[in-house]
Amino acid sequence: MRGVMTQTESSLCRVFLVDDDLLVLDDLRDLIDWEAEGFILTGTAGNGEQALKRLAQTPADLVLVDIEMPRLNGLAFIRQLRRQDPQVQTLLLTAFSRFDYAREAVSLGVYNYILKHELTAAGLLENLRGMREQGERQRASRYLDEQSRFRQLLFTGDHIDISDVGFSSPHSGIGLVCLRHLPSFHELISFKATEETDHFFAQLQQALQPLRKTAVFLVFLQSVNECWIAVEADPQLASVPYEFCTALRKSLENILAPMGLLVSPVAQDLSELRRLYREMNERQNQLFYFPEQRITLLHECPDAMPYEASDWEIQLAQIDTQASLCQTSTAFLNAIDQARPALPQILLAVKLLLQKLQKRTRISELSEDFSAWKTICTYPALCDFVRRWLPLQPQPQTSRKTDFMIRYLQDHCADENVLDDLSQTLQMNREYLSKLLKKETGMTLAQMLLDLRLQKAMRLLKQKNLKIYEAARQCGFHSSQYFAIVFYKKYHVYPSDVLKEPYV
Repeated sequence: MRGVMTQTESSLCRVFLVDDDLLVLDDLRDLIDWEAEGFILTGTAGNGEQALKRLAQTPADLVLVDIEMPRLNGLAFIRQLRRQDPQVQTLLLTAFSRFDYAREAVSLGVYNYILKHELTAAGLLENLRGMREQGERQRASRYLDEQSRFRQLLFTGDHIDISDVGFSSPHSGIGLVCLRHLPSFHELISFKATEETDHFFAQLQQALQPLRKTAVFLVFLQSVNECWIAVEADPQLASVPYEFCTALRKSLENILAPMGLLVSPVAQDLSELRRLYREMNERQNQLFYFPEQRITLLHECPDAMPYEASDWEIQLAQIDTQASLCQTSTAFLNAIDQARPALPQILLAVKLLLQKLQKRTRISELSEDFSAWKTICTYPALCDFVRRWLPLQPQPQTSRKTDFMIRYLQDHCADENVLDDLSQTLQMNREYLSKLLKKETGMTLAQMLLDLRLQKAMRLLKQKNLKIYEAARQCGFHSSQYFAIVFYKKYHVYPSDVLKEPYV
């Protein structure tokens, strides 16, 4: 289920109270029915320093603050709060009617200045509603401004100076991050209603506010399921910094989750940036084929290959035995992994596969676990689910000779002449052995050897104690270039990406 806030939580305006007088805090709590009026009290503090720390952990929309407090008075507190969270609305409460206080409050952008002895329930509500409306107007204005600047960056003429749209230097590089909510199969089939865009953007901006202290970026909301970030970066970097991507993922994990992140290289100029944006738009559907929450680099998404949806739908619909279910489902999963079609293209085929899988499984073996298909939102999760249920079907048996060949190739996959040695060991022709292996496993000797070598290479690279050429040689590859090509074809990442990992 998507990790958004509940309707009750997201629709209530968050209020924080700051006063060193506990009796005043108690009176404020009891003065109105907060939730019935559309507000929620998220916390209190007895002085400005304490309030800043608590608001850093739990942000609020509105803050009511006393002026005269020990350690950090209300006016000094608001000055620091403005740097910490420029979007928060503030209301000053005081027992003193002083012109200098009122003047400074106006200069700090405080909504109003109220004497405590004059405060009534009606007066408090009037001010709270006014602050909420002012905050909504300001958020709407920022939303339109940021969307406009993003469009300028990507869709207008080449004469634009990037400093004109909010970036600090005209010589900076810019990288793109596309964040997509990964809908579950249940969401796709049931067509669940989504939130209003304006309200969702307000949530998004609130979550991203802490990141703006350390990075310069623009946010563009394509829909409530898709968000784009254009971030300023060092033009010497190959990609958007990993630290920014992980912070971004953490900031939005309760709003877009489960999500996928697609990350571009750092563009040196506007024409390159716009090319990357077009390319990312074409390939973002491939986020389905990676684990959720994974930070995926653009070059890890190859061009989609031809995929005949109707052919697979026919084959899956014609499954009539347990053996054909195993064979066809495995072939289908391999086919879509190779072709990388968009999710809507495979949805009907996946639905047919799940229906056949459930139907061919004995009733006594079914449990509530099968309903977990509703939460599937990525290809790896689909594979895990299907394979978890396929073992309940009879598996094709291999002969002892085939078992021996597979074990021999596993043990000697790094040997240069392993296929000739296997042929001599069994005293059989290589072509005959290859046909036998393909008949029982679907792979020739050469294909099986390559697959086992690549599996071993992945294990070695993940240990991170070998260089790429060393891992390649230990697996029987004498050309690092050829190794990189076949490795990418199998895993859709390059060996160097595995060594970098945190992107994986």
